Amino acid sequence: MSFIKKNYKYILVFIFFFLCILLFGYNNTDNIWNYGMAHAIRIGEIPYKDFNIITTPLYPFIMSLFLLIWDQYIMFLIAQSLIGVICYYLIDKMVGNKSIMIIPFAGFGLFYLFFPNYNFLVMLFILLLMYLEKENKNDYLIGLVLGLLVLTKHTMGAVIVLCSLISTFKFKKMGKRIVGMIGPGLLFLIYLLITGSFNSFINLSVMGLFDFGGHNNYKSIFIIVLSILILIYTLWNIKKDYKNPLTYYLLGSIFFVYPIVDFFHFHYLWVLFLIYILLKIKDVNKQFYLACILLSVFFIGFNIYINYPIYKNSSFSNLPHFTGYLHDKEFLSEIKSVYRDYKEKDNAYMFAFTNMFYDIASDHDITYFDIPLYGNFGYKGIDTMINKVKDMHDVYFYVEYHPNIQYCHEIYDYIRENSELKYQISSFEVYYKE
Repeated sequence: MSFIKKNYKYILVFIFFFLCILLFGYNNTDNIWNYGMAHAIRIGEIPYKDFNIITTPLYPFIMSLFLLIWDQYIMFLIAQSLIGVICYYLIDKMVGNKSIMIIPFAGFGLFYLFFPNYNFLVMLFILLLMYLEKENKNDYLIGLVLGLLVLTKHTMGAVIVLCSLISTFKFKKMGKRIVGMIGPGLLFLIYLLITGSFNSFINLSVMGLFDFGGHNNYKSIFIIVLSILILIYTLWNIKKDYKNPLTYYLLGSIFFVYPIVDFFHFHYLWVLFLIYILLKIKDVNKQFYLACILLSVFFIGFNIYINYPIYKNSSFSNLPHFTGYLHDKEFLSEIKSVYRDYKEKDNAYMFAFTNMFYDIASDHDITYFDIPLYGNFGYKGIDTMINKVKDMHDVYFYVEYHPNIQYCHEIYDYIRENSELKYQISSFEVYYKE
């Protein structure tokens, strides 16, 4: 009881995170893709070599450790909720009881921010760096965290490393941080060499950035304006107090919204901006604290209310590995028919937005077909994947059209045009390639 009494707010935060992901992550494909990558590692597959991942793989590796305990979707959500609690703990340590403001204001009442993905882990490491800087911790330790950040998302990591080194203004401190980074970097390099995935990593995560940036160029004018305002505010603070290292981390965090400038990616920048502001504000009174709690409860209730028609026609999946997966009842019925048909074939592949779901449930391997998005196949990836299909024989392809602008239609079209249509099941066409 003493543990609960002492840590009750973190227990409540865990429950809050878990319910948000469980209930509001309804029909979220990104959740399935991220679970699928962790599941693939758990069953012994090698990132880059066996399946396509465009960033450094620390997040799915961490999540795969939890799946060793129980390889279920709900365990994946539990793991993500624990990461969320660590984030809140760091915020709490930095800003005290003002941290409650993060809950209702960070997600703009929608809570998309909490959904499982590597950007959330990047935010955690940036929070940890801010905390370490605030507490004047050892530079070697800061370097170690910087190295872990690079292993989570190398593009953001490179920017944050640069900002962190510049913020020291001392070559000796820079050197210590670089030394601290060597350990994680060296371990990752050894892993790539031992697994024979070095070349695939370079293709997908370095050279593939050209394809990713070229195809994923969505820009929201509203988010661009907000990001520019935060940038101006950050530069103004650097001019005012150039020795404050936290300002440099905020500056680097602006790259959360590049190259995809949308509401989802802006969330992470917004949280770090709020924390930066809260560090400048004096303590809040009890009335404001209570108001934030009530506002959080209101947002949860509002989201449940607007989603009630969906929940009324939904149920949790009972397919293998998907305990805790909430979806439309009618769709779950269709899933079962496709799942039974697909599971019977060993020589079958899918090309659809939902194929990660079917591959996990039917215990198929996770492959390059599982995330069919532009920019996810490496340099000139479309041609590479079409050539891969050309070389495949005596296989069945389950394909499903999707109107999403990120869906790689060229590969979808090639499969349909160069294979024999056998039958249709639910929304899938099943083709056979001799």
